[in-house]
Formats: sequence, C-alpha cells, structure tokens
Amino acid sequence: MEQVPATRMGLLSIRGRRQIAVKGAGLLRGKREALANEFFRLMRGVIAGRERLEESLREASRVLTLARALEGEEVLGSLALAAAREIPVEIEQRKVWGVPTPEVTGPRLLRSHDARGTSPVGWGLGAAEAARRHEEVLEILLTICSREIRLRRLGEQIQKTSRRINALEEFLIPRLEQEMTRIALALEEREREDIVRLKRFKAKRAGF
Repeated sequence: MEQVPATRMGLLSIRGRRQIAVKGAGLLRGKREALANEFFRLMRGVIAGRERLEESLREASRVLTLARALEGEEVLGSLALAAAREIPVEIEQRKVWGVPTPEVTGPRLLRSHDARGTSPVGWGLGAAEAARRHEEVLEILLTICSREIRLRRLGEQIQKTSRRINALEEFLIPRLEQEMTRIALALEEREREDIVRLKRFKAKRAGF
C-alpha cells in the first residue's frame, strides 16, 4: 500500500478508506450468510433426495428382478429398446445475491404405455411396473443433479467471499489503521514542535 503523506487531508483520506473497507466487509458477511442459508437449504434437499433415491433404486431393482422372472430377459430387452428416448434438459441461471447458480430442469419422465411407443398389450404387469419405477428413479436423479450443481457453485462462492472478508479484515483494515496511527502521531509531534517554536518566538519577542 502506497504511503500517504502525514497531513490532515491524508488522515481524512485513510479514515474514509477504512470506513469503506469496514462497510464492505460487513456487506460481504451479509452476502456470505445469505449464501450459507441457501447452501444449507439445498443440502437438506440433497440429503433427503439421496435417501429417496436409494429407496427408489432398491424398489426398482426388486421389481425388475420380478419382471425378468415373469416375462423373460428377451421380452424386457425388446420393450426397453422400443421405449428408449433422449431426455432434453434445460439449464437456467438463477441468482442468489448476484451469484449465478445453474438450475437443471427437464420434462416429466413418468410415461403412459402409449408414450413409451409400444402397445399396452405388449406390456406385462411386471414390465410396466419396472418401467415406471425406473422412470421415477430418473426423475429423482434429475432433481438431485440440479441441486448438487447449485450446491457446488454456492460452496465455491462462499469460499471466495470468505477469502475477500479475510483479506479486508486481516490485511487491508489493519494496514489502514496502522497508517492512521502513523499519521496521527506525526501530526501530534508536529503540533508539539509548533508549540515549542511558538513559545521560543514569544520569548524572543519579550526579550526585546
């Protein structure tokens, strides 16, 4: 930091810079708190979503095993090929305290027999239930994916904001306060010297 001249204007300038730095640190703390609140809100959703995903995966696996036993691997493979599709997803930017956080959205994944591109007659109860369960798993997975992407972005911003707060509170503000002390002491010393000179001047005048 460039040294400021030891003048009253210099002292006022440093005080102003310190006030701005303190205010900036306060605003950053508010931003970090808002980001942290959103982070923990999303975290709770991710934890709940993962628990639901594990439960849905277990159930989907159980139903698929039953469908294989009832209808056979070949029939299930043919139905899976007929029902295959691409899943378009959209990524929108949502802002939290000015921080862009991506939000992934997609279409409704649970489908009817007709929407799967096959006749209802071709689907046994086991195959239909297995398809429904796995589409449900995909829906949960898409929701969790969106939340985890946003969670990671928020975590990065919280760390970045913390570094900026530390830079202000541990480096800039103490340096400014040291500079204020230096200038204040220099001004006090100068004032004492001026008083001494003034007294000498008055003493000389009194001697004439």
